Amino acid sequence: MNKPSILAETDPDLAQAGAALERAARDARRLADQTNTAFWVFIDGKIVDLRKLEREAQIASTVNEPSEPYPTR
Repeated sequence: MNKPSILAETDPDLAQAGAALERAARDARRLADQTNTAFWVFIDGKIVDLRKLEREAQIASTVNEPSEPYPTR
């Protein structure tokens, strides 16, 4: 983790801002899970629905394709 800035050292509100943002993100994620709604985040500069990405990854991991190509006749 990065070293706290001088401002964070002198301002008690700024010193706790990171922890507050992490709690808010966790609570928002929990609410999205409870209400079955999107959970939007920035990934590589794009706004994406994280829950949708996770569902797609889960579906992709359950597909059972053979390791060898299908035989041709």
